[in-house]
Amino acid sequence: NEDKFKEMKSRFFGLMFTDGNIVVRMLESVREHVLEGKAMHHCVGSGTNYSLNPDCIIFSARIAEQRVETVEFSLEQMKVVQCHGLQNKDTEHHADIINLVNSNARLIEQRMVATT
Repeated sequence: NEDKFKEMKSRFFGLMFTDGNIVVRMLESVREHVLEGKAMHHCVGSGTNYSLNPDCIIFSARIAEQRVETVEFSLEQMKVVQCHGLQNKDTEHHADIINLVNSNARLIEQRMVATT
């Protein structure tokens, strides 16, 4: 699964956004998806539904290296479609995280255009 993931998502590797406090970076392996799911107690790490879904990329939003929320970004809709903290609960940073990722959608789109 790691090879398939790399084939599908490697053009997005290295994506990271920050507002100076929140750092949002792409999960760059199936293993990172599993670890994120276990740490946050939600389904992003279960099976390959998220890691091998061609329509989405998953980000981990952190503050001072601590996980805050996990973000699902739709490549078809070019926006955040899910964003949740521990046990699928939203945090006080929820709106800021969504705004940070959505405001950088053009950087994601540039990666798509550059490889087609």
